[in-house]
Amino acid sequence: MNAPMVGSWSVEVKDVKPFTIHGDRYYELQIIRLDDPTLQLLVIRIPRHAIAEIPKPGDKLAVSFLMGQVTAAELTKAF
Repeated sequence: MNAPMVGSWSVEVKDVKPFTIHGDRYYELQIIRLDDPTLQLLVIRIPRHAIAEIPKPGDKLAVSFLMGQVTAAELTKAF
């Protein structure tokens, strides 16, 4: 499954791998979409500037996309 061109997903983080590209920090997240009954494991990449806190396994996030790229990810308490 590909990231949407525009929209948002409610997800749960399963694993986090930080990495850098040309000195910019990113997080590669293994996630499941909370609205997908198949619970298929997906991978997305979030730039550091798009999230306030370092994500960790078990976090639930609201992730926004534009042109297939993550533009924002916010920690949520409940969906």
